[in-house]
Amino acid sequence: MIEKTVFITGADKGLGFSLAQKFAHEGFHVFAGQYGAETNLQTLAERFPQTLTLVPLDVTSMDSVRRAAETVSKLRPSLDILINVAGVHVEDTTVPVEQLNMTDGHLEHEMDVNAYGPLRVTQQFLPLLRKGEAKLLINVSSEAGSIADCPRDRWFSYCMSKAALNMQSKILENYLTPDGFKVLVLHPGWMRTDMGGPEADIHPDTSAEGIFGLTVKDWQPGDGMFMDYDGSPRRW
Repeated sequence: MIEKTVFITGADKGLGFSLAQKFAHEGFHVFAGQYGAETNLQTLAERFPQTLTLVPLDVTSMDSVRRAAETVSKLRPSLDILINVAGVHVEDTTVPVEQLNMTDGHLEHEMDVNAYGPLRVTQQFLPLLRKGEAKLLINVSSEAGSIADCPRDRWFSYCMSKAALNMQSKILENYLTPDGFKVLVLHPGWMRTDMGGPEADIHPDTSAEGIFGLTVKDWQPGDGMFMDYDGSPRRW
């Protein structure tokens, strides 16, 4: 039996770490994109020394993304699943447009990480995905990227970056579906992470369980692509 493979960006903590842990437990070879030096991820790698590989990755650096793809390609000839998790939210969400700081770089930074980052990673890992069996690309977005269901009157940079990621994903679906790919855009839920805060609804392990279930689903042409971690459809 051929070992299945997955590359997960932002695996240092939060949802990325929970996904790395879940896929490792399910017998996948996990390539964990590591931005920082989180001890939990190091400990997980020690528990799965043969099937969990730490890969240094800064999604804002094209050189870093290229090196990550080269690292994986030297170890495996193909990749089944790519999950773009790495994200950031630095904007003061209480600030209305009149008080929004347009010169501190946060707008550009969130767009760079949340929208351009996944595109860099997808571009460089696409040759490996084309050789994989599952050909599954997952972009972890947010309900904040929905235009149809937007209740907010602020949160500009985060919402705009996730809306851009949603459009990116749709374009990729149009391009890749004829080649047998499936593209998913997932809202992971309001999670108790550094970003979501301690009052959030769910633990990231719950989201990871749901997302894993979606990766083993038998997807058919015409199935939706923007949904919650449990498969409930979302409006664009």
